[in-house]
Amino acid sequence: MNTRKSHSMKNLHKLCGGKLSVYKQSTTQNWYARFFTEKKYKVRSLGTPNFTTAKEMAIDWYEELKHNQKQGIPIQGIKFKEVIPRFLKYQDGLVSGGELSEVMAKDYAIRVRGGIKYFNDYRVSEIQLKQLDNFREHRIVNDGVSSNTVRHDFVAIRQVLKYCVLQGHLQSLPDFPKKQKKEKSNPRPWFELDEWKKLQKHSQKRIEKSRGTRQRWEREQLHDFMIFMVHTGMRVEEVLRTQYQNCKIHTKQDKTKELRITIRGKTGIRNVRGMIGSVRAFERVRTRNKKHKATDLLFPQNHREGLKTLLNETGLKKDNFGRDRNAKSFRSTFIMYRLLAKQPIKAVATNCGTSSDVVDKFYAKFITIDM
Repeated sequence: MNTRKSHSMKNLHKLCGGKLSVYKQSTTQNWYARFFTEKKYKVRSLGTPNFTTAKEMAIDWYEELKHNQKQGIPIQGIKFKEVIPRFLKYQDGLVSGGELSEVMAKDYAIRVRGGIKYFNDYRVSEIQLKQLDNFREHRIVNDGVSSNTVRHDFVAIRQVLKYCVLQGHLQSLPDFPKKQKKEKSNPRPWFELDEWKKLQKHSQKRIEKSRGTRQRWEREQLHDFMIFMVHTGMRVEEVLRTQYQNCKIHTKQDKTKELRITIRGKTGIRNVRGMIGSVRAFERVRTRNKKHKATDLLFPQNHREGLKTLLNETGLKKDNFGRDRNAKSFRSTFIMYRLLAKQPIKAVATNCGTSSDVVDKFYAKFITIDM
């Protein structure tokens, strides 16, 4: 038995050759308009009890939608999956114009082609707070992802829907689910000075014990990769994308040297200033690879396994809190050393291509009086 209540129409008026109807529901005073297209009714409340005003609004609405339909915009609304190819092409234009980094564009592309397929058959106008909250539950329960992954998914979805607003497919962005609980910020794993010295010393011994030219080259490259990161604060992927032509040795007024690097990072193109250790690491890499071209990578190989072995051999794979250390820990080490040297948070954040809030939340707040 169908218990769903239906609202009967009254004062029905046919317009536009009978294709458009203006009517009142038995439960409301305002007029409604509707017409049948794309296998279903398109309905709109006209928001007024005045028939003359409602009639004009209905005809304007109907003619606008029919015009959009001729331009290739579905009256019932465009589907999420239909927007994606246009959105990705739009993103490519932003990258070419320097308004968006390749890293972010690639991340958005992966997400909208991956987990966000959940919304493929939704019309963009149907994606509201409830649907977004259902999506979050689906991703966590069915796909087994973390809440942090879902937050990144929401960023990509928001970018797609912003594009829809720009193109006129949406009037405004929907509300997005808020965080279910406030997350505690934990310090990022890094190497204290005695640990960093131990790591370098053991790395040098491994180089001396190398068997063959290839193994020695790989260990020397890893050694300089670590030093380069600890003395620049760059992200792992940024270092792996750095070319010889991106680096220039600069002599300051006090005759000391620093490495100046121009890199396209997570937040776009930025200039990085590396300390003297990065100068020496760069000089060694340049000497070691004498036949390099300007466009060659400083570190063409990702030394993930070599670093893992090195950390395990030195007992430094985990920090005092049991958290795993990896290549990202060298960036954290740079940030902590700069803060301990009383460098302004803003200056550290600018060099690292991040925000002052991130530096304060994950690093500065954990500096103790003993440090």
